[in-house]
Amino acid sequence: MGKSRVEARITIRAKIEDVFEQLIDHEAMASWPGIGACTLVEEGTPRNGLGAVRRVRVGGLTIDEKVVLYDPPHAFDYAIIRGVPVNDHLGEVRFSETDGRVEVVWNIRISSRWPFVAAIMASQLRRGIPRALRFVAKRLEG
Repeated sequence: MGKSRVEARITIRAKIEDVFEQLIDHEAMASWPGIGACTLVEEGTPRNGLGAVRRVRVGGLTIDEKVVLYDPPHAFDYAIIRGVPVNDHLGEVRFSETDGRVEVVWNIRISSRWPFVAAIMASQLRRGIPRALRFVAKRLEG
Protein backbone atom coordinates (compact mmCIF):
# COMPACT_ATOMS: atom_id res chain seq x y z
CA MET A 1 0.00 0.00 0.00
CA GLY A 2 1.29 3.45 -0.88
CA LYS A 3 1.03 6.32 1.58
CA SER A 4 1.95 9.97 1.16
CA ARG A 5 1.61 13.22 3.07
CA VAL A 6 1.53 16.79 1.84
CA GLU A 7 1.83 20.00 3.86
CA ALA A 8 1.51 23.59 2.70
CA ARG A 9 1.69 26.78 4.78
CA ILE A 10 1.10 30.42 4.08
CA THR A 11 0.58 33.62 6.06
CA ILE A 12 -2.05 36.02 4.72
CA ARG A 13 -2.66 39.63 5.80
CA ALA A 14 -6.43 39.49 6.29
CA LYS A 15 -9.12 38.69 8.82
CA ILE A 16 -9.36 35.03 9.78
CA GLU A 17 -13.07 34.96 8.85
CA ASP A 18 -12.29 36.23 5.34
CA VAL A 19 -9.53 33.68 4.77
CA PHE A 20 -11.72 30.85 6.05
CA GLU A 21 -14.62 31.90 3.80
CA GLN A 22 -12.38 32.09 0.72
CA LEU A 23 -11.07 28.56 1.28
CA ILE A 24 -14.41 26.92 2.16
CA ASP A 25 -16.32 28.56 -0.74
CA HIS A 26 -16.64 25.60 -3.08
CA GLU A 27 -17.79 27.48 -6.18
CA ALA A 28 -14.99 30.06 -5.78
CA MET A 29 -12.47 27.22 -6.17
CA ALA A 30 -13.33 27.18 -9.87
CA SER A 31 -11.20 30.33 -10.28
CA TRP A 32 -8.13 28.83 -8.58
CA PRO A 33 -5.17 27.99 -10.82
CA GLY A 34 -5.25 24.38 -11.99
CA ILE A 35 -8.94 23.86 -11.22
CA GLY A 36 -11.08 23.26 -14.31
CA ALA A 37 -14.40 23.49 -12.45
CA CYS A 38 -15.81 23.17 -8.96
CA THR A 39 -19.48 22.89 -8.09
CA LEU A 40 -21.45 22.21 -4.96
CA VAL A 41 -23.40 19.00 -5.58
CA GLU A 42 -24.79 18.53 -2.07
CA GLU A 43 -25.38 21.30 0.45
CA GLY A 44 -24.07 20.97 3.96
CA THR A 45 -24.87 22.68 7.25
CA PRO A 46 -24.45 25.58 6.55
CA ARG A 47 -24.42 25.48 2.74
CA ASN A 48 -20.61 25.01 2.36
CA GLY A 49 -20.23 23.39 5.79
CA LEU A 50 -20.47 19.96 7.36
CA GLY A 51 -21.68 17.34 4.90
CA ALA A 52 -21.27 19.55 1.82
CA VAL A 53 -20.03 17.69 -1.26
CA ARG A 54 -18.10 19.51 -3.96
CA ARG A 55 -17.24 18.12 -7.38
CA VAL A 56 -13.80 19.25 -8.54
CA ARG A 57 -12.52 18.83 -12.08
CA VAL A 58 -8.75 18.95 -12.23
CA GLY A 59 -6.32 17.57 -14.81
CA GLY A 60 -8.87 15.38 -16.56
CA LEU A 61 -10.19 13.91 -13.30
CA THR A 62 -13.52 14.57 -11.63
CA ILE A 63 -13.32 14.13 -7.86
CA ASP A 64 -16.03 14.40 -5.20
CA GLU A 65 -14.91 15.71 -1.81
CA LYS A 66 -17.04 15.85 1.34
CA VAL A 67 -16.61 18.26 4.26
CA VAL A 68 -16.22 16.02 7.32
CA LEU A 69 -15.26 18.66 9.92
CA TYR A 70 -16.44 22.27 9.99
CA ASP A 71 -15.29 24.62 12.77
CA PRO A 72 -15.36 28.21 11.45
CA PRO A 73 -13.12 30.13 11.33
CA HIS A 74 -10.49 27.75 12.70
CA ALA A 75 -10.69 24.46 10.81
CA PHE A 76 -12.28 22.29 8.19
CA ASP A 77 -11.49 18.80 6.92
CA TYR A 78 -12.59 17.08 3.74
CA ALA A 79 -12.32 13.57 2.34
CA ILE A 80 -12.38 12.28 -1.23
CA ILE A 81 -15.45 10.09 -1.60
CA ARG A 82 -15.38 9.45 -5.39
CA GLY A 83 -13.15 9.80 -8.40
CA VAL A 84 -9.70 8.37 -7.67
CA PRO A 85 -8.54 4.94 -6.45
CA VAL A 86 -7.60 5.87 -2.90
CA ASN A 87 -8.45 4.09 0.33
CA ASP A 88 -7.96 7.21 2.40
CA HIS A 89 -7.61 10.88 1.50
CA LEU A 90 -8.07 13.47 4.22
CA GLY A 91 -7.37 17.17 3.84
CA GLU A 92 -7.06 19.16 7.07
CA VAL A 93 -7.04 22.96 6.81
CA ARG A 94 -6.24 24.95 9.96
CA PHE A 95 -6.32 28.71 10.55
CA SER A 96 -4.73 30.79 13.32
CA GLU A 97 -4.62 34.59 13.57
CA THR A 98 -1.96 36.80 15.12
CA ASP A 99 -1.67 40.59 14.69
CA GLY A 100 -3.85 40.80 11.57
CA ARG A 101 -2.16 37.88 9.86
CA VAL A 102 -3.61 34.44 9.35
CA GLU A 103 -1.46 31.34 9.14
CA VAL A 104 -3.05 28.62 7.04
CA VAL A 105 -1.71 25.09 7.41
CA TRP A 106 -3.05 22.56 4.90
CA ASN A 107 -2.17 18.91 5.55
CA ILE A 108 -3.21 16.03 3.33
CA ARG A 109 -2.76 12.33 3.84
CA ILE A 110 -3.29 9.88 1.02
CA SER A 111 -3.19 6.12 0.87
CA SER A 112 -3.92 3.76 -1.98
CA ARG A 113 -3.45 0.06 -2.53
CA TRP A 114 -1.44 1.09 -5.61
CA PRO A 115 1.70 2.89 -4.34
CA PHE A 116 2.16 4.99 -7.46
CA VAL A 117 -1.33 6.53 -7.12
CA ALA A 118 -0.58 8.06 -3.70
CA ALA A 119 2.84 9.26 -4.89
CA ILE A 120 1.48 10.87 -8.09
CA MET A 121 -1.35 12.59 -6.22
CA ALA A 122 1.05 13.89 -3.57
CA SER A 123 3.41 15.22 -6.23
CA GLN A 124 0.59 17.12 -7.94
CA LEU A 125 -0.75 18.46 -4.64
CA ARG A 126 2.69 19.66 -3.51
CA ARG A 127 2.67 22.00 -6.50
CA GLY A 128 -1.04 22.80 -6.66
CA ILE A 129 -1.94 23.60 -3.05
CA PRO A 130 0.78 26.26 -2.52
CA ARG A 131 -0.13 27.84 -5.86
CA ALA A 132 -3.80 27.97 -4.83
CA LEU A 133 -2.92 29.46 -1.44
CA ARG A 134 -0.79 32.18 -3.08
CA PHE A 135 -3.71 32.96 -5.42
CA VAL A 136 -6.13 33.31 -2.47
CA ALA A 137 -3.60 35.44 -0.55
CA LYS A 138 -3.18 37.78 -3.52
CA ARG A 139 -6.96 38.09 -3.84
CA LEU A 140 -7.42 38.94 -0.16
CA GLU A 141 -4.40 41.22 0.22
CA GLY A 142 -5.20 43.17 -2.93
